[in-house]
Amino acid sequence: MKRELPYTVAIVDDNALMRETMQFRLSMLGYQVVMQAEHGQHFLDQLVTGQHPDMVLLDINMPVMDGFETALALKKNYPDIKILFFSMETGQACYNKVNEIGADGFLPKDAPFGELNKALTKIMHQKQVA
Repeated sequence: MKRELPYTVAIVDDNALMRETMQFRLSMLGYQVVMQAEHGQHFLDQLVTGQHPDMVLLDINMPVMDGFETALALKKNYPDIKILFFSMETGQACYNKVNEIGADGFLPKDAPFGELNKALTKIMHQKQVA
């Protein structure tokens, strides 16, 4: 059975402006942003005490704990949270690592806004995107 919106999303990115912009854009699409974090450890700390989002929009390059380390911890401890990497990293090695981790998708930060909506929709309907 398909669940209706609002799906809940966490945004993990070390850039505050990016987090706030993405929160605004996601709300325009009907998603509810329930968490923001500046790095992976901050996000994992929030998960221990808070609700769990349906999906995380996860940057790769962050201080303290990067996106790859965060995704591995999520896969181990919170496997129901869907992972969409959202990064300026776009090389083949990056794509290989995203696939190796088993993330639900990857979207370059310079992708058009419509691509974000498509990726989120596919992920929430169980189709892998990359």
